[in-house]
Amino acid sequence: MQNQPGRPYLLLGGMAFTAGCLWVAFDSAAWYYGQQYFAVSDQQSILSLVLRYYLVEALAICVSVIGAYLMYRGLRLGNAASGSDSIRGILAEALGSASDLKIGAAAAILYGVAYLLVSSILVYQPSVNFLTNYGVSSPSWNAAACCGSPGTVPVLIVYISPQAHLALQVLPLDALFAVIVPLLVGLNVTVAAHALRNRVLRANAGWLGSVGVLTGLFTGCPTCAGLFLAGAVGGIGATGLAVALAPYQILFVVLSIPLLVASPMIIAYNAKRAIRAACRIPVRGSATGLQ
Repeated sequence: MQNQPGRPYLLLGGMAFTAGCLWVAFDSAAWYYGQQYFAVSDQQSILSLVLRYYLVEALAICVSVIGAYLMYRGLRLGNAASGSDSIRGILAEALGSASDLKIGAAAAILYGVAYLLVSSILVYQPSVNFLTNYGVSSPSWNAAACCGSPGTVPVLIVYISPQAHLALQVLPLDALFAVIVPLLVGLNVTVAAHALRNRVLRANAGWLGSVGVLTGLFTGCPTCAGLFLAGAVGGIGATGLAVALAPYQILFVVLSIPLLVASPMIIAYNAKRAIRAACRIPVRGSATGLQ
């Protein structure tokens, strides 16, 4: 098999991205099964353990981000070797378009900010006196080691500005989602924007081609609901439905990230089919061909 430029980056990046996500999942499961032991520790020990846990998780998330960047580099390097009507070629072309990348970056930032608010990572409580309710009057932090479902413990609480009623409430899964999912959403939007923008110029396959592209884009829509509910669990003002779904947070992890990874490939696959359909040469003597 001919060596394709960028292939080592894709392989190494894919392994790093997967390893980082699995690292967070395994650490979350390990803490969940040991949370009763941590609960009997003194508060100073708990603070030290939780801080160490989140430092390790931050390292794991960095590994995933580096993996995502390596895959991006691999696609860009392999652009010339991949056909423009191949899945890899379409993904590379989308990521090489400055205008499409800007659209995707804007979507990733907007989604990230929305997720911080919806999941209650960023907490704003204007009606709550932090000194009276939480006993804090200056920037500080606290932690809770127990008790919750996998991915919801330990909890890291950072009082950013008690006077401004601002705080951070970080759960293990929320920390992973807040970084990885916006990147994947940005990738989805970048590829979808590229496919939609070029469908008439390069692959006018009609209504069916457009539906195929849109179907690929919205493949991750059930994920959005799952992420919303998963983030709401343990957050301030969590609904009864979210609490009922708390035991299934690991299921959200297992389903959501693979769906968002697969979605751009589905978009590219439908775009590839549309391109090839538009490029077919009519058979001589047919109703649509030359007489």
